[in-house]
Amino acid sequence: MYDAFLDAGSVRIVVTDSGLGGLSVLAELENQISKTNAFKKVELIFFNSLYSKDLGYNEMGSIKEKVNVFNNALFAIQNHYKPDIILIACNTLSVIYSKTKFSDITKIKVEGIVRTGVELYLESLAREPESSIILFGTPTTIDSHVHKDILIKEGIDAKRIINQSCPMLESEIQDYPSSESVVRLINKFVNAARKKVQLKGNKVFAGLCCTHYGYSLNLFERIMVENFGQTVCILNPNNNMVTSLVGHEVKGNNTSLTVNVVSQVEIYEHEKRALSKILKRN
Repeated sequence: MYDAFLDAGSVRIVVTDSGLGGLSVLAELENQISKTNAFKKVELIFFNSLYSKDLGYNEMGSIKEKVNVFNNALFAIQNHYKPDIILIACNTLSVIYSKTKFSDITKIKVEGIVRTGVELYLESLAREPESSIILFGTPTTIDSHVHKDILIKEGIDAKRIINQSCPMLESEIQDYPSSESVVRLINKFVNAARKKVQLKGNKVFAGLCCTHYGYSLNLFERIMVENFGQTVCILNPNNNMVTSLVGHEVKGNNTSLTVNVVSQVEIYEHEKRALSKILKRN
């Protein structure tokens, strides 16, 4: 998919999200490109497609409204930045992307994180045939059943798949990833999911179907272990999205790399402090 850009040696990549979760994908992209020197010149741009601090995509009243807002954001990305590649580092936006007018007419290479996640989940479930997976995500993502439907189509028994919607969790994580509110919400959603698991005593995977959730990965792991014991494994597709683009092979280029962050809404200082600590640590 990306051979033409590798041959050209120069590429402009826009990573977009419905908030700041996709910054983790941007940071890993910068990290991996610097290590592999896959390109000669790279421009990385993070574009926050959140329209309003007071009205996130999952709080919008209809799918049509979500599609219209994201469609406008995509055309803004195209017109202002003219990217070669757009990475939709957001499950919610990946779910609605195919409904946008932009998707019908664009010539830009667009990749959504849903595909990356499903590939990771399939590989893990195939490796552990007696296991179950809990898919944690926003209401838009989980209500679409997109991950579950693809997994079933690929031959995974529906009894092994648990959908768990996590309203407002992404917003709380973006504010303070380790707050008591985040702990309380993860406990609530893990407990709700535990009651739905049919294959008791076997390995349980937790599929993080929201890029924000990776910022609280340690909390997810601790709370999952408290509920299921040591037979748990957290599956975070964020880094896999980068690997599918960059690969592992070290190239001979000396990469020239620039990174910019653009947001339609203000990024508060406490958000910058909280997320920057995690991104530096990772």
